[in-house]
Amino acid sequence: MEKEIFYTVEKIRSTAHGRILCIKSSKNTTFEMQVSEEQFLRFNIKEGEVLDDERFLQIREEMLFDNARRAAYSILSCGENNKKSLVMKLQARGFSYELSKNVAVYMEHRGHIDEKKQIGLLCDTYVRKKFGKLKIINELIAKGYLREDVMNYVADNLRLVDFGSMCADVIRAKHMPLPKSGDEIKKMIASLMRLGYSVIDIKAGIDIIKESGNE
Repeated sequence: MEKEIFYTVEKIRSTAHGRILCIKSSKNTTFEMQVSEEQFLRFNIKEGEVLDDERFLQIREEMLFDNARRAAYSILSCGENNKKSLVMKLQARGFSYELSKNVAVYMEHRGHIDEKKQIGLLCDTYVRKKFGKLKIINELIAKGYLREDVMNYVADNLRLVDFGSMCADVIRAKHMPLPKSGDEIKKMIASLMRLGYSVIDIKAGIDIIKESGNE
């Protein structure tokens, strides 16, 4: 059976950012652990205290979570983030993927991240940019929003959007006069499909322009 390791807090130093614990293990390894003043008081650590493995790991895990949580608050105070972008930014600050993911969920549960609201705001932006429905869906999923949430929002809130008329606006802005040759028509259709318009939307857009007599 593996021998249990113990950790002795040999010295505690105060700093502007909290306390530094100078620790020596029963395997004669020495290292330092920095904790905030809040953590120090909550853990109730004393100089000369001997920590068993369980207590040491508990303190370490709580310390890491607290540090990641404070970093998350700092990131969110600088701008809107969804869970995916927050995880990536926490990882960039040196936190593990699992810890970053858990902190992102923690932030969501406490109302600091509202992905459904974010989806709605982004949808409004994409509609103003004249994106077709498919591009709107793909953009949102690429940003890390759940496909189910995206599809539900689109089904509930974009069903009254006239993508045919939006496509006509794009054609007027970028493809007038309407192309006549087969190759030019194919290029226009390909360009509109890259913007997320379906064949049905494109046909509707072309019909609207033809009916207006502005070919």
